[in-house]
Amino acid sequence: MADRKVLVPLDGSEFSRQVLPYVRSLLDPAAYVVTLLRVASTPEGVTTPPPRPLALDGWLLGRGDADRTHPIFQSQVWDGLKAELRANLEPEVNLLAQAGFAVTTVVRFGDAAEEIIDVAESEDVAMVVMATHGRSGLERLVMGSVAAAVLRRLHIPVMMVRPQPTVVGESLPAEAPTAG
Repeated sequence: MADRKVLVPLDGSEFSRQVLPYVRSLLDPAAYVVTLLRVASTPEGVTTPPPRPLALDGWLLGRGDADRTHPIFQSQVWDGLKAELRANLEPEVNLLAQAGFAVTTVVRFGDAAEEIIDVAESEDVAMVVMATHGRSGLERLVMGSVAAAVLRRLHIPVMMVRPQPTVVGESLPAEAPTAG
């Protein structure tokens, strides 16, 4: 029975998916549960999950914001987006399940580095496997680096894969490239 967890953050791109062959070839499915994490930006116009109105002696407080989206609509936006992002992870879930891994999915909204760190700590993962663009110097300073922030703040192994850019129509390799 798998007792260690590995966190694999994916951003929905082919670039980030290129870590999956490494997960499949380097990790033992009997020893690891894979958690796929998808972090997305907060839906536009929605800053937090919907608040519940406060009632005091028959008066509803916190309902005077004319520009706020109705709480029911807000929750539908959140739930719908979460379901869509979770459904987008299904091909990766199936790929890893076929290799014998137990797979769970987590969908979060917010800053990618913060959410990766939070999930890694709260889920007690043994390792993080993620893609990195490998930027350096001024480009990294201007663009920031999710991978660098995760590496600096976590105290568990972080395996970073620097994937190759893919050509349109080209599929990902089934197995990790071998040295040679």
